Amino acid sequence: MPEWTLSARACPPGPAPARMAVVTTAHAWGDPRVFERELAACLSWGVEVHVFVPMPEPPRRSGWSADPRLVVHPLPVPGGRLVRFCQALGVWWPVLRAGRFALVQFHDPELVPAMALLAILRPATYTLYDIHEDLVLQVASKPYLPAWSRWPVARMTDWMLHTARGLFSGFAPATEAIGRAWPRAQTRVLHNYPKALFGQGGCERPDANRILYVGGLSRERGILMVLEAVREARRRLPALRLELIGWVLDEGTGRAIQDAVAEGWCAHVPRLGPEALRARAAGAGVGLVTLLPRPNYLEALPTKLFEYMAMGIPVLASDFPLWRGLVEAAGAGCLVAPIPASVAAALVAMCSDPGRLHSYGRAGRTAYQTRYRWEQEARQLRWHLRQAGLLPP
Repeated sequence: MPEWTLSARACPPGPAPARMAVVTTAHAWGDPRVFERELAACLSWGVEVHVFVPMPEPPRRSGWSADPRLVVHPLPVPGGRLVRFCQALGVWWPVLRAGRFALVQFHDPELVPAMALLAILRPATYTLYDIHEDLVLQVASKPYLPAWSRWPVARMTDWMLHTARGLFSGFAPATEAIGRAWPRAQTRVLHNYPKALFGQGGCERPDANRILYVGGLSRERGILMVLEAVREARRRLPALRLELIGWVLDEGTGRAIQDAVAEGWCAHVPRLGPEALRARAAGAGVGLVTLLPRPNYLEALPTKLFEYMAMGIPVLASDFPLWRGLVEAAGAGCLVAPIPASVAAALVAMCSDPGRLHSYGRAGRTAYQTRYRWEQEARQLRWHLRQAGLLPP
């Protein structure tokens, strides 16, 4: 397996060196949580980071990725969900072959078996499981599993996690709800808050005709519902237009988006980097976080919720208890049942009152500046690096 690095160093004999590995099979190069926030923070603290990630060609080096302490180990790009799972089972070998690491951080649930084996083979290594979602609830919500099989598979998944957790050293769940399932003494919640980049510059007055959605585009995430709601809202406010930023995740949603774009009131661009996203999104009148009430979404904290706040974009979110507490406490927008009629009515009410939108935007930005910044949250990741001996106490 080749190494793509600016200054790769061999692993000498003796004690584990001050270097760590970051392993993912499901996240693309540049993923905001894995790379833009966590990996970049580790590099900024002076740690040598080896990243194992599916890549067809060497990455472009700029910003944090130009750091000479970053070594990239390319993994094969999987051709489908089953192939990805099978490849994940063997990832322990390239990580083991790369030498000793003080800490190995992995991000994907399909890596649990391979990382458990690696923890057995290298018991002195601090193995950190970065937990993005509640895996048991996620499995129970998977549309590609037959309905009758979801809870049995979810229970088997829970058993696998319970068996493996004794082998891992630390846990970094994305929310408090996820964190309750893991050993308290070894767990630090690592919220997926945006970096300061999103809070730079002035707070633009929101354009009441611009509706924005950032994130994966799929039926499960409510995009078909959003398209129907905007169509309905446009009967009252014909100037409304929808901007979708993100990858299309299923064929049916892609066709529906193409139809809306052809009608002239919807625009779609793939996922953008942080700077391009901030420039494109700034000034939107409403930022949508209208996911459907699936079990794995009810306790999730979507990054876009906090990115909207950071950019002064008023929020329209699904009325989930966790999100209600965040949005209402911040005064950053409105909550609504995620069904077309309710979302359409809320859009009409919000976009008909520009002054109200401006108040929401300012309140959300204040909440971001005081509570929801990655720069404050990074200390939770730093705690794990100190436990592994990579940083001084």
